[in-house]
Amino acid sequence: MNQIVTLDRFRAIGRRWLAKAISELAWEEVFACSDSRLELTSGVVYTYRAVRRIWGNLDIDAETIRRDGDYPCPLQFVIDARDELGMSPATEAMFLKELKNTLRQDCAIDARWGALTADELTELPTDSIHAALQGHPKAVANKGRLGWGVDDHAQYAPENLKLIRLQWLALDPHFVRRGRGAGIEEETLLRAVMGSEEADRLLAAAGHADRVIMPVHPWQWDNCLAQSLVADMADNRVEHLGTFGPAFVASPSLRTLVPREGGPYEIKLALAILNTSAWRGMPGKYIEQGAVISDWVAEILASDPVTASVVTVQKEVLGLWWDDPLMAQAPDAPYRWHETLGAIWRQTGEFALPNKRVVMMATLFHEGVDGEPLAASFARKAGLPLDDWLRRLFQVSVVPLWHILCRYGLAFIAHGQNINVVLDENVPVGITVKDFQGDLDLVDQDFPETESLPSAARAVLPRKPPAYIVHNIQTAHFVTVLRFLSTSLAGRGLFGEERFYGLLRETLCSYAARHPELSDRFALFDLFQPKMPRVAINRVRFRIGYEDSAVRPLPARGTDLDNPLAASTEPKADYEATSSAAQ
Repeated sequence: MNQIVTLDRFRAIGRRWLAKAISELAWEEVFACSDSRLELTSGVVYTYRAVRRIWGNLDIDAETIRRDGDYPCPLQFVIDARDELGMSPATEAMFLKELKNTLRQDCAIDARWGALTADELTELPTDSIHAALQGHPKAVANKGRLGWGVDDHAQYAPENLKLIRLQWLALDPHFVRRGRGAGIEEETLLRAVMGSEEADRLLAAAGHADRVIMPVHPWQWDNCLAQSLVADMADNRVEHLGTFGPAFVASPSLRTLVPREGGPYEIKLALAILNTSAWRGMPGKYIEQGAVISDWVAEILASDPVTASVVTVQKEVLGLWWDDPLMAQAPDAPYRWHETLGAIWRQTGEFALPNKRVVMMATLFHEGVDGEPLAASFARKAGLPLDDWLRRLFQVSVVPLWHILCRYGLAFIAHGQNINVVLDENVPVGITVKDFQGDLDLVDQDFPETESLPSAARAVLPRKPPAYIVHNIQTAHFVTVLRFLSTSLAGRGLFGEERFYGLLRETLCSYAARHPELSDRFALFDLFQPKMPRVAINRVRFRIGYEDSAVRPLPARGTDLDNPLAASTEPKADYEATSSAAQ
């Protein structure tokens, strides 16, 4: 591999980071700037060429950024903007550490994947495409990964695609919470994951038939559990079994590992590192009901004509969580200390959909070295005009997400990792949904369509009002996925933003017109209101710092956004008129 950090690469990466940081922090209203100039109270001036896009975000040409006329350093920007960022000295120092980590890993991604065009990237295997992705599009220090050093990144970071083999523990069942999907036996699952011979070796190592066998990320064992479980191992509540099973590789979420050679199940594990907004542990709140919820969601969506052929649930089949006997006596301790040991097995998308390609939504706005987003490459290879390809994308993604919300009151937090696009010969034909452990909300009204939801599962799902959970689509998907896709397409002159959101609006209105029976629900979960909340994630970190907290941090809210879906027509009038005519 080329040398990872060079002066030219660091400068190029730094300018790209500054373009993102100025754009996102201005969008979050951390500071105000013009379309060409940011004047800071420190007296430093940053200049650039930019276009203001439909969501109010600046699309900055990174090559044009200058600091007082000279090439800028991204780290110096934090000092220059100290007054505007408003961090305490301790928070500023830790943020600089997160930023340094991020820049170093951005250099590593560029060294390995940065010379590939969009067409070359779309020819790669799916796990390689995911390895090339840039990370959270809104978080400005999105690869902080506090707790990992250079060797840890080399071994466990998704961009490196290194093989990871799991450690295994045998646990006293009295201290384990578990949730199983219908028809799932743990021994059968182990044989499906690792083959009968290796499963027999593992079971023999565990010895006691009543023990719960749980996989552990090797980094978590070495850096956290081998020491923190010392009393449990002494009292024979925990036994370390060693390394077993096939090789996995890390996905962009870090703690979700996928089987390198393919297989029916991926595994989500606890990691005691802080990245983007939270410690990446494993909460126990939903663990006993996650598989039950995913079975129920899969059942209702498979019987719904709108979703049956286009939505695949990556079902959670087994969830395990260690209810630490000591920490159970310290319920008010910061959340990360309660989340050090847990595992969730769930179905892999491509195993459930043979002969299809399943890529993260975030893949679509990733750009090759030629500046082209991968969505445009997929469309070209599919032999479709971009508007036809986008229409199909909206029909199999946004439409079913809105339908599920309106009919069932279920709102997936539809960001670029939870929702995957299913491609058949590069054409969007569906989506997969996953992660029912805190990323699924239920409306705070009792819809008859959800009467079959088991009461224990209903009790753990967050219940939220319609005006709140509609933003699981608007904020998590429109702002966090489509905003970046439309900006990239417009910036390359491939597809204008007014046309992009007009096409999305038309697709949603067409669906609504075909379902007049849901007209009251469409009004309840209105995607077309003129204003919608502006949710800020970076400002929260600047304000709260890095001290431990009993709960995960919540985003901040800025002034309301102008909603581009309400921009040039009256969509509700469109579909209500069509619905009346249909009746």
